[in-house]
Amino acid sequence: METMKQIDERIRRRFSVLEKVAEGVANGHIRSAIVSGATGCGKSYTLESVLKTAESDGRINYTSVRGTISAIALYVELWNNRNASDVLVLDDTDTIYGDLDALNLLKAALDTNPVRRVHYNKESRILADLGIDRSFDFEGRVVFITNTDLTRAVERETKMSPHYAALLGRSIYCDLGIHSKREVLVRIGQVVYSEKFLAANNISRKQAESMMAWLFANVKRVRVLSIRTVLQLANLVKIDPNWQEMAEDKFWAKNGFDWSNVVDSFNKRGV
Repeated sequence: METMKQIDERIRRRFSVLEKVAEGVANGHIRSAIVSGATGCGKSYTLESVLKTAESDGRINYTSVRGTISAIALYVELWNNRNASDVLVLDDTDTIYGDLDALNLLKAALDTNPVRRVHYNKESRILADLGIDRSFDFEGRVVFITNTDLTRAVERETKMSPHYAALLGRSIYCDLGIHSKREVLVRIGQVVYSEKFLAANNISRKQAESMMAWLFANVKRVRVLSIRTVLQLANLVKIDPNWQEMAEDKFWAKNGFDWSNVVDSFNKRGV
């Protein structure tokens, strides 16, 4: 089993890779990328920080779509982002992985051929009303941000596995390696102890350490474990010296166990 230090080093490397992949998308060298990792680990923030900078520099036009999306809505988004300077980010739109029509649209849009022709061969009043052609050449770029581990989905060998494999074959796949609670905790520690987080949230290193100690002690009872959790904790720390009681009510965390040895390992390494 990996040590916490090994997990820490691995995740730092993978986020460094993610930044390079984002730059590749922004520069047009990568036209499809899939970013996988647990919810709330900072994958959207890291990717979109790079893309927003590229958009402000005039290099790309960037659109982010979040939540449930149907095949027809996906076709409309592909049409709206069909030009070479367009980047479409599909963030946690995991319903498309169970929709064969949506997957077929994506496979066409992300084909490796020089010309990527996308067709919608069903009758649709929506497309007619919007003045959208039933077929078009797609020259844009697409990035998927997902909590789904697509490599494992392929290995399960279901009827959808060949379609996932086709999507992976057309994309740069960046698995951040953050799927277990242990890995999420390591990532949270990296963020919380960073100077950027401390300054942005106006908290001290000592306050950050107390937040992490509380989180480790109550990890089994916290309903949602993510960077969003510590953002909320940071707000509580600033408004009440007895913030731990408020946190227990807010996160349903009661009577945790002792993770002090793990906390000590974080503090000694200055993670």
